[in-house]
Amino acid sequence: MGSEKRNIAVRFFGGAGNYTDVLEHCFTFVLTENPDEATLCEWVKSNTRATSDDGIRDRLAFLESIGLLTVDEKRVALAERGIEWMVDTDPKLLFDALSENVRGFETALEALFDGPKTDAELGAAIADDHPDVGWSDPSGPAQHRGWLQSLGYVERSDGTNSLTDSGRDLARRLASDGPDLERGEFYTQLELEAAFDTSFGSYIKGISPRTDDDGALSYIIVKAREDGPYGDDLEGDRFTYIGEGVPSKGDQSPTGANKALLGQAEGSTVPIYFFYQPADSGELRYEGLVAVVDARYVFDDDQERMVYQFAMERLELDHPAEFETLAASVADGGRASGVETVGGDDSEPALTDDETEFTETQRRVRSSAFASRVKSAYDSRCAICGTSRESPAGTVDIEAAHIYPKRDDGRDVVQNGLALCRLHHWAFDAGWLAVSDEYRILVADRPDLEGYEEFSRLEGETITVPALEDERPHAKFLAAHRERYGFEPV
Repeated sequence: MGSEKRNIAVRFFGGAGNYTDVLEHCFTFVLTENPDEATLCEWVKSNTRATSDDGIRDRLAFLESIGLLTVDEKRVALAERGIEWMVDTDPKLLFDALSENVRGFETALEALFDGPKTDAELGAAIADDHPDVGWSDPSGPAQHRGWLQSLGYVERSDGTNSLTDSGRDLARRLASDGPDLERGEFYTQLELEAAFDTSFGSYIKGISPRTDDDGALSYIIVKAREDGPYGDDLEGDRFTYIGEGVPSKGDQSPTGANKALLGQAEGSTVPIYFFYQPADSGELRYEGLVAVVDARYVFDDDQERMVYQFAMERLELDHPAEFETLAASVADGGRASGVETVGGDDSEPALTDDETEFTETQRRVRSSAFASRVKSAYDSRCAICGTSRESPAGTVDIEAAHIYPKRDDGRDVVQNGLALCRLHHWAFDAGWLAVSDEYRILVADRPDLEGYEEFSRLEGETITVPALEDERPHAKFLAAHRERYGFEPV
């Protein structure tokens, strides 16, 4: 495998979209028969439409150049990377082999992430990204696209290429600035600073909120030490983590670090990386991404002081881009996660999600992001009465209500949400209150029931809605809620 990247990939046999199928059969033959080059050439001619020995050798040489085969006249064998791919046929392994040795594969995915492209448009994007090498071969884009098709990342229709769901996920991962960490591996502080492209100072603190160039929270690093002063209980998928503030300083206070985790307890919006440091090691073991599912400000009998207790849950996500995709799908109507609108029209959203499409972790992330996005859109104030209260722990006592209920697969998108105080959340979910398409409050006509007099005062009042139109309640969800509780059509 040379250090200089190639400009052009070499197509394999079987036609675009089928390279990997033929490749797997070919590698199986190599593993079982230990052929020399001539014998493998004969196998290829017998099992594909190939007729030229020189053409076959060109393709074998390409596979050798990207680290999948070792080829000589006496014996052809799988290289370590080829064996690794044969074990689980993960397309990402082949993509890595291609992108590390051939220019343009990542560029092609990034270009398609912006929208469908023809081969010529892909070629133009690659040429723009690599002006120093004069990338201009007209056959190059088709070679790249053929491999991406075979890996299941690209689909082609009427001469136009677009990303599949797995291709979109990979493109988002490539575009993410998140570090490439492996759960269970140990890292030095220098390695983590390189991975996160930041400096942590003299040491990594227990809670390290990190911001982007605009000052917005970007991610949080949480560290637990085996010999730490807090006695964190870290067993199981859900565990308790004590906030910032050592016992000698008395009651813990709402520091910036504690506030960062409190904000995530109200609804996760950024990745939280969890690390564990054994007592006898200066390195940190990466435990994976976690979510804050609850926060309390309680008296700790052992420490005799008030502390923040954060209930954390481990997320079975391998990369922060997966978290970001799920969280983004709440704000963009589900498009980032592949949920379609009715008829493909963005102005008419689907009423429900097919929850079978999501794992438990994915549902948890989307639900948490829904709560945060809705509260943020309404400035953490009740859309009906405008109130906002704060608990002693520093959490805001405002809830994110689904307009069309979650229990009936109502979607986790901002347009299906209202920020409400507890009373009006209950009243909305019980059918006392509804909202017209003009955002006016409707009250159930039940003067015989206790509570009617209080709620009837709200009749005809206008709710507060977000400034951004894309965050306001969508008429489809409002109409479904009214129909559910028997309100007259408006």
